[in-house]
Amino acid sequence: MSEKLRLYNIIMVLSFFALWLSIQIPEDLEVAIGYFLILTIGVGHGANDLKIYFNSRKLSLKKTIVFVTIYALIVLIGFALFFFVPEIILTVFLLISGYHFGQEHFEKYKLNTSWLTHVFLLSYGFSIILTLLVLHHEESLPIINDLLNVSVSYTFLLYPLIASVALLALSSLKVMQPLMWKTIARELFYLVLIYVLFQSASLLWGFAIYFILWHSVPSIHSQIVFLEGTVSNFSVKKYILNSLLYWIAALIFLSLLYYFLKEYTSLFLSTIIAFLGGITFPHVIVMNQLHKK
Repeated sequence: MSEKLRLYNIIMVLSFFALWLSIQIPEDLEVAIGYFLILTIGVGHGANDLKIYFNSRKLSLKKTIVFVTIYALIVLIGFALFFFVPEIILTVFLLISGYHFGQEHFEKYKLNTSWLTHVFLLSYGFSIILTLLVLHHEESLPIINDLLNVSVSYTFLLYPLIASVALLALSSLKVMQPLMWKTIARELFYLVLIYVLFQSASLLWGFAIYFILWHSVPSIHSQIVFLEGTVSNFSVKKYILNSLLYWIAALIFLSLLYYFLKEYTSLFLSTIIAFLGGITFPHVIVMNQLHKK
């Protein structure tokens, strides 16, 4: 059994545990744990973008300053656009996040690079995001309306989900063809499991389970292997230590944003989504460089 397959077996067990835990604890505690996981592991999984970007290049002071400046500007611009052109930037954020989720999940199979593969990866991640939002539309629509400052209906989410699932099904016929039937069956089982988790959990808890266990943890695993060559207690500790400065800076940034913008958004989760959008844009660019190597 490959190391990545063992990792996903652990993720499945932890997913069921997270679902069981949500039944055992009060709702307020579940919300607190969900936010904690998103703001620690979720935010932290992009903390080593600097090291990843410069892994095979000379890390000069000038290049570091330029990279950090551009990175910070993209974060700020991405966040700000949520409040200037929210309809456009929210759509772009969901599409980019969907592609990033799909790219990270199928990275282990080394799929052939083609336009159809890009469509497949995008529709895979986008379908997962929309499935969560549709299943919990009574919770997700107020957040979307708060961000867009308009009132959208259930069909605003349903029709794109139908189109995305159709694209996923059609593109998978070609893209998944080289894979063994056992591998395809395993991926279908993952989708069923994720659907059950989304159906059973709340919006925040379902997002936290997927974002942390199904995306951030495999991404951190790939990053550690890329940077250190292997995953060990030493390499994990090194990764965490290297992440601390970025993580602290990100949380300070989020705190300041919420302090100054709390009059403009009625829901804290709206600010979290805009914040995640800001840090996702440069992170996806860096991770795309990693997956090309």
